[in-house]
Amino acid sequence: MPVVNLTSHVVTVVDEQARVIRSWPESPEPARVEAVRFPLREVEGVPLMAEERTRAVLPEPVEGVWFIVSSVVSSAHPERDDLLVPSDLVRDARGVVTGCRSLVLTSAPVRDREGKKVLH
Repeated sequence: MPVVNLTSHVVTVVDEQARVIRSWPESPEPARVEAVRFPLREVEGVPLMAEERTRAVLPEPVEGVWFIVSSVVSSAHPERDDLLVPSDLVRDARGVVTGCRSLVLTSAPVRDREGKKVLH
């Protein structure tokens, strides 16, 4: 199945020995969720804000195509079952993300060993 990266970063999946399994280039037009913030009050001199997030501009679902997005974009679109999120992130010595070990289908229900649904 084709996979399209809708993030602003190259997505590289590596195995346990850090060998590259697959990589997708960054999107020239990444899917983003915007936040509109409203001031509420101050807490010990620090502004306390309310935040309302928008939905991302995503391509229409295409049969057999997966879209890699950020967890924020995926959370803003719980109705979509074609969104993948990089997971089990791999970082370098400075803490910069260099890859991931898997992709998560956040719309998939999580089940226990007996097949009982435990999340979603």
